[in-house]
Amino acid sequence: MALNFTVPIPIVNVKNETLVRPEILRRSFVIHYLSIYALLLTIFGTIGNVLTIVVLFRRHLRRFVTVRYLIAVSICDIISLYGWNLNNFYKFNISRVGGNIEDLSLVHCRLISFMTFVALQLSSWCLSAVSLDRCLSLYWLQWKQSYGRIRYTKYYLIFLTLTCLTVNSHILFLNGYSTSSNGAVCYRTRTNYHYIYPQWERVHLVLYNLCPFAIMCICNTYIIYVTVKSSRSHNLGGPNRNNRKSLERYRQFTALLIIVTFAFVILTLPACIYFVFFRNDFALTTQRNYRYMIQIFLNSIQFTCHGINFFLYCFSASSFRHELYGMFRELVYHCRCKCGWLHLNDRQNIHMRRYKHGNHTNASPLERQRTCHA
Repeated sequence: MALNFTVPIPIVNVKNETLVRPEILRRSFVIHYLSIYALLLTIFGTIGNVLTIVVLFRRHLRRFVTVRYLIAVSICDIISLYGWNLNNFYKFNISRVGGNIEDLSLVHCRLISFMTFVALQLSSWCLSAVSLDRCLSLYWLQWKQSYGRIRYTKYYLIFLTLTCLTVNSHILFLNGYSTSSNGAVCYRTRTNYHYIYPQWERVHLVLYNLCPFAIMCICNTYIIYVTVKSSRSHNLGGPNRNNRKSLERYRQFTALLIIVTFAFVILTLPACIYFVFFRNDFALTTQRNYRYMIQIFLNSIQFTCHGINFFLYCFSASSFRHELYGMFRELVYHCRCKCGWLHLNDRQNIHMRRYKHGNHTNASPLERQRTCHA
């Protein structure tokens, strides 16, 4: 979440604090390096999510419904990293007064907050849709043939996107107000100091964490139960090669889904609980430097979830690793072919120049004179 305060105070020169200076310096040290971590997370998270999108779009993977949702999750994760997460780096390393990016202008305030709320909620609901789709496929065998076909996936994604955009649309019109110094006060209105924190943040907690968490837990519990039961029955019955291959692919997607969803819940829930239930109490009872440290620490944990999915996919799914390896192998092959083609052209040009030079040298004086004056 954005570290929004009306009075910007540098992280080291904190006045009216009862703490001794070494304690303030230790907290400032933690804040500084966590803000650097936010920048690194933005860079490597973007690279990882882009690689994820490229790999999942490959021919052997994009034919699965689960993969279509995971592509949408990666797109949302890229967008979310450039909101409150990147603001942590800006606030403590670039801004001279320790202000947020959203405080630069009313446009910054409304666009960044709207973009971040929508991206976070849409990412969680796409993960929920993956769990729900796989659960319905196991519970209702006609789901895949009727409503769970891959051609319907784009309509479900459009519906989820429009819903998240509509629910958060009020932020584009009501959030923040301009100041006389051409800046902005964000996450509140002139008449409602608690417009975002904690009022809308409570709604965001339900939409971003609690509802998706309930869906993921119920669906994943059922998926695990059916997968274990199916594995036992196949082991007793001795499946053939095709069934074994299909079962192995299903287990990989199930393991990937379970790891990603539980990582999402574990990493994102602490920050939302703090900003809804404890943020205002901390503002009244703790030192400012300590609050900064707690908030940027929780933000770092939360947005780590949106930057590490590439590594979770590599760890949990051998099919993803195989496609990633195949992509790099094709890239190296094309680079070698390009270099070989350029090298061959250079050699042909050299031979051609030598051939022309040799003919010119062996020609008679009259022919050389005609060639020079041609």
